[in-house]
Amino acid sequence: MDNYVIDGRTKANFGEAAKSLTLAGTRAVLLVSVGQRYHEGDKLRATVELVNRSGFRELTIAVADTLQRSNYLEVSPADAYARALDQGDEWIERNEKILGELTVPNQVLRWDEALNDPSYGEFRQRIEDAYAHDPQYKSAVDATIAKFIDRLTSRDPGAETEQAFKGCLEYLVEECPIIMPMWAHQGYDYIIYPQPMTAAMAETQRIFVTDEYPGKGGWLSLRFKKRAATSEQSAA
Repeated sequence: MDNYVIDGRTKANFGEAAKSLTLAGTRAVLLVSVGQRYHEGDKLRATVELVNRSGFRELTIAVADTLQRSNYLEVSPADAYARALDQGDEWIERNEKILGELTVPNQVLRWDEALNDPSYGEFRQRIEDAYAHDPQYKSAVDATIAKFIDRLTSRDPGAETEQAFKGCLEYLVEECPIIMPMWAHQGYDYIIYPQPMTAAMAETQRIFVTDEYPGKGGWLSLRFKKRAATSEQSAA
């Protein structure tokens, strides 16, 4: 399939690996990290157009808002939660028009809804057990955290890395059981996201999805490219 989609300025695709996949008729999650620029404006519109052309049977727009609370280390847990929830509300309101362009049957899922799913506790316990007892899994999670801390210290050499490590671990232990085993268990074929899987997510997929839910939980990494302006656009 031709998976390039062009709006006014940006085109989106799922990369070379997706060309051999049959996406039509499958169920997908569009995972949204609130606050990231690739989930706004022109790039979000290009994503919507790509989804429309790909023939998915159903799309869940998962707004990972309150997940971000563990990143707000400078405020109290209550304030961090309130800030993250507000930012989720604002994202939905701000992008309502673009999301309204979806022609695929769709629904919005807030992060708290995923956390309150009856199966979440069991999946989380399995993740926690793997981190505690499986050295390979722990290594993958710690490597993902290390990359985050490297980016943090490059921006702020005086950052409190011990606190950052703790916040990152809380983030991943909450995120991984939902995105991989739980959504695969619920029958989702693909997760759509603008970045490749982290080491932690890839190892979660390998251990908890590949054999237990074959064919589910595939990762579709979005890519964006600016379209060269036509002569008419340049003249405008």
